[in-house]
Amino acid sequence: MRTDHRRACQLIGGPAACRRDRSAGGGQVGVTSERLEAACRLLASPQNAGLPVSAVAARSGFTSPSHFTRRFRDAYGTTPREWRRHRNQGTPRPGPTAPPHPIPIP
Repeated sequence: MRTDHRRACQLIGGPAACRRDRSAGGGQVGVTSERLEAACRLLASPQNAGLPVSAVAARSGFTSPSHFTRRFRDAYGTTPREWRRHRNQGTPRPGPTAPPHPIPIP
């Protein structure tokens, strides 16, 4: 198991989450989806409002901020920065009305 994959598994819910993705055929797509959901929770959290997008990317298991931004835009139709800005202002954000999966906000 690659080190960045192992770190991502720890961040998104431990080895069981990664085993579940692999056994369900989710593979890298499932891991990326879980990483993006973790990033959305961080971006939406008022406690993390000052956290740079690059730090959100790292804490979500992405090793490259630019790769994170591309994947986020592909999934949600907007950049992480714009998503956070619209989410925190309470205005509709550009792109899809919601991420593909509901994201619980703590």
